[in-house]
Amino acid sequence: MSVWSAVGLVVLVLVVGLGYTAQRLMRLQGPIQGEVIDKAQRDQAALLVLDMQEDFTQNTKARQWPASFVEERIERINRLAAEAQARGEAVITTRLIYEGGYTNFLIGLLGEGLGTKGSDGLALDKRLSFQPDADIVKSVGDAFASKELVAFLKRHNVGRLKIAGLDGCYCVKSTALGALGRGYEVELVEDAVLSIDPKAWEGCRTELAEKGVRIVKPAELAEIH
Repeated sequence: MSVWSAVGLVVLVLVVGLGYTAQRLMRLQGPIQGEVIDKAQRDQAALLVLDMQEDFTQNTKARQWPASFVEERIERINRLAAEAQARGEAVITTRLIYEGGYTNFLIGLLGEGLGTKGSDGLALDKRLSFQPDADIVKSVGDAFASKELVAFLKRHNVGRLKIAGLDGCYCVKSTALGALGRGYEVELVEDAVLSIDPKAWEGCRTELAEKGVRIVKPAELAEIH
């Protein structure tokens, strides 16, 4: 094999590798298409709390939360959960645990290994004071990739979702869009959503509102009815 042939082979491998990596990252964070629900049969509401795991709520070298930011949002989430359960509505938590050797390698390289198998912080944050009606493990951003979640919502006739948790620009956004695409009514309570990048979250929040997500500010907090 000539030098130029070898160089060409290396370039091809790099291009294919980068393409595959980009595809995997899009799969991890993009909304997942699915069957549209029959709203006439879905008259119940539920609270969906995304990925409030110790891996993501702690400070790390690359991720630093503002002082008291996480505590304030956990307090709000705890109140939302208590209110929902008092109304007889289901409260569901999700935990993000990445699957696949290549994905775990990527997250180890680019994301400090947070959410990868074997991490010490895969459990829910101990400051969450409620017992969820279901705790669902997912491997990508959009919680609707989980058949367990889809089945739970169908079994409980849920057609209206209040979504809280993190990260606003990733799992919250993709799950909200996944829910909208399936015909759910979706609400986000502004101070129950966490994002490590507040400026980027402003843009994501605007996009979600334009697409039909109801963004509720603390002063106008209301039930989904």
